[in-house]
Amino acid sequence: MHATLINRNTNERKDVKVGFSWTEFFWGFWPALFRADWKWLIIILLVDVGLGVFSWGGGSLFFNLIFAFFYNKFYANDLLNNGFEPADDTSYNALLAKGYIAPGRKFTNNNYYTSDPQLDQLDKLKDLLDQGAITQEEYDIKKKQILGL
Repeated sequence: MHATLINRNTNERKDVKVGFSWTEFFWGFWPALFRADWKWLIIILLVDVGLGVFSWGGGSLFFNLIFAFFYNKFYANDLLNNGFEPADDTSYNALLAKGYIAPGRKFTNNNYYTSDPQLDQLDKLKDLLDQGAITQEEYDIKKKQILGL
């Protein structure tokens, strides 16, 4: 499964895999190198060398097996925290299904989140107040009705 992430500031697109990382399992630190994922490259390399030296490679193999379950998620979350977001609904749903993002997480393109109907009503009501279409008293009354207070 894949997801496409886009940085709307730079228009850079990245295609990320979602789920188990077969490439990390078989090739260790090389996928991080080709992705220019320097943080995880250094971590994987240090752990592989550290475990491999003391266990004749067995510890490195075991680490790569376990880490392959997490690497794609770590990589995608690093991108999401650095300004990338899902490029479309399919990508958003893939990330959501695998737990890469929390339900309801908002991105700049508001098509890609689920929301609470009460919050939507309050947002619209606040817009009306800001536009001067309703008074503060009308806003407060309607807000209490929406919230059930």
